[in-house]
Amino acid sequence: MKTLGAELVLVKTKSGKLAAQTDLLVLQTSELKKLFPKEVKQIESLGVGVSKTTQFTTTVVETKTNVITTLRDSLILDTIKVRVFDYQDQWYQIQGISEKDSQRLVIKSTDTLTQIVYRGERIKPWLWVFSPRKIQQRVSVSNPNATIKYSQSIQIQKP
Repeated sequence: MKTLGAELVLVKTKSGKLAAQTDLLVLQTSELKKLFPKEVKQIESLGVGVSKTTQFTTTVVETKTNVITTLRDSLILDTIKVRVFDYQDQWYQIQGISEKDSQRLVIKSTDTLTQIVYRGERIKPWLWVFSPRKIQQRVSVSNPNATIKYSQSIQIQKP
């Protein structure tokens, strides 16, 4: 993937958070079909023809957090003794019920993924004005517990 320009670089934003940056791949439809058959299947499964697609982006985000909260004794239907807990912050809402040897959890996570595509650094900086700029993608998430593991953006050229 590195040879295709999909190297993931982490950059620090002005607010101090980390964002992931990759170069934009520019491919023709025939090249996309040869190099990325899984992505072509995904495009087609969404009901859009590959020839009508102008850009395809995939981002994988991993979220990991530790939750510590108190268990409270409670009753369900006035007879079943259980222990319950609720945890909530800006990104997670977790509710749990512990009954005998089983634990039930309801986990809800909210996050915002922001993506920009822009003209970045020059391909050959020593040629200064004569060198075109790379099209690059920058992706960030608002949840501080989330990490961007993979990001790829493909622009499809029409012949």
